[in-house]
Order: sequence, then structure tokens, then C-alpha cells
Amino acid sequence: MNLKEVIKAEKTGLDVGKWNDGHIPRSAFPLSKVKDKSYKFGPSYSWRVMKFSCLGNKCRVLIILNEGKQIFRARLGIDKDGDMVVLCEYEFHSSEPGWHCHFTLADLESIEPGAARDGKRRRPKMDNPAALFTASKANAVAIAARRFGCEVVGGLI
Repeated sequence: MNLKEVIKAEKTGLDVGKWNDGHIPRSAFPLSKVKDKSYKFGPSYSWRVMKFSCLGNKCRVLIILNEGKQIFRARLGIDKDGDMVVLCEYEFHSSEPGWHCHFTLADLESIEPGAARDGKRRRPKMDNPAALFTASKANAVAIAARRFGCEVVGGLI
């Protein structure tokens, strides 16, 4: 199983958690190889976790948003033995302008759990400084759901 298969697969049991601010508990999106400081965000950052199942696996999407700094991240991972195997991170931020993904097409079994971006590709390869930041709390779940192939019905805010 790989990223393309996960995106195309039917999703079941979609559960979208509530918005939280600041610190992200490691239990929300466990990554054993990521230092604790990567989970610490100031109060201007909001985050929530979307969970679903597909292809016999439990999946999570960690959504991180800072509207003032125009930062959006949606990290897709598969639960594996209390850790996450990250397949893709869709994001917008000023240090790499424009909407882009860091991803792997490797098979799930060949990806080491616990790393945020181990050996990931980037698409598009070029930055797009003219791209507009369009994410908000009102549409962040829909942006992530559209990217990762989830059906979102109604206002999941």
C-alpha cells in the first residue's frame, strides 16, 4: 500500500477532532523520531486531528494552522504499532512559497515509522510566490480532506 492507494481508497469512520491551540500532545500524532520541540507551538497556532480508516489501516491527518503567519500543514500518517508512518505533508508557508506537498510513493512497509519527512519528494518542485494563502479554521478540514481523498459532508469546523 502506498500514498496513491490511500488517497484513492474508500474512507470509513471519519472523525474530526476539535480545534486546539498551542502545544500538540505526542499522543495526537505520535512520531518517535521527532524531538519534543516540534510539538510545541505558540497560542497563535491552532491544530486538530482528523481520523479515518482505509484499506484495513487507521489513518490520521494532523492539521496545523496559523492564519496570521499564513502557515498551513496537513500531515497524513498511518498508525503502526503506536507510531506514525508519514506518507505526505501538504502545506503553505512563506519559506517555500505556494501550496506544495512533501511525500513518498514508497510502499508503507518500507517506510520507517516515526519520522516526519524521511526521504520525501516535493511537488511542485518550484516555489510559487504568487500563490494565495486561502486556509482558515472554516475551510482547513476541507482543504486537507480534498488533498487526501476524504469525503467531507457539511461544515466540519
